[in-house]
Amino acid sequence: MIKFKLEEKEYTLPDIINIDSYVKIFKVKDFFEEDYFAAKLISIVCECPMEDLLQSDYDKVNYLASHIMTLIPIGKPKFVDKFEIDGVTYGFFPKWQDLSFAEYVDMDTISTKKESELLDLLHILMSIMYRPIVNIRSEHDFDIEKYDIDSMKVRAELFKKKLDIKIVLGAQFFFINYAKRYLNYFQLSSIKTLSIWTKIKLGWRLRKMIWGIVFKKSMGGSSSSINLQEMILQSTSTSTRKT
Repeated sequence: MIKFKLEEKEYTLPDIINIDSYVKIFKVKDFFEEDYFAAKLISIVCECPMEDLLQSDYDKVNYLASHIMTLIPIGKPKFVDKFEIDGVTYGFFPKWQDLSFAEYVDMDTISTKKESELLDLLHILMSIMYRPIVNIRSEHDFDIEKYDIDSMKVRAELFKKKLDIKIVLGAQFFFINYAKRYLNYFQLSSIKTLSIWTKIKLGWRLRKMIWGIVFKKSMGGSSSSINLQEMILQSTSTSTRKT
């Protein structure tokens, strides 16, 4: 744990980068020169005044910023199928064939969002993909809580502040690969509870989401933000309204 002082006030660098900090970092990263971005990075993560950082020692600011950057994964993060926060164990959404109508509607909703809105939905996406585990059969075989919009909203706010971005990005990469493999075998007729038209729309939406990765659609912005936005587009679903 690294602690530092600014104007006699002590601050602590966190052990993780949470979703809230990660989103703020990506929103400002294209508008700062490298040295100013280092100060802004510390200000976002540690919630300390930017003006105090700009008056601080150059080497100190760069050292703190460099440490923060080590908390953000580079390359393909490891997928984590379950984790614990505040004594509750959460598990990853297990099966496409168990997709409910509400989850489908929310998946359809997120795929139509504007690029500028996608980052702000990241904590909601994770609160749908990861839910409390209610039954465990083995290490990686378990059941999670049924989809419920009220509990999802509470969980989303918790994840926003306490969920490690490494888990978030690992889940996005996993979903991309999972969806690609699943589409090769996916039979729309297997979802018997949905209408024919809904099945057709679902199949089209899944393929549209995958094509966004395969063909690298032009989305504007820097290459880093494009990669992040593409990962978000692959997410299972979002929920901002009742079905």
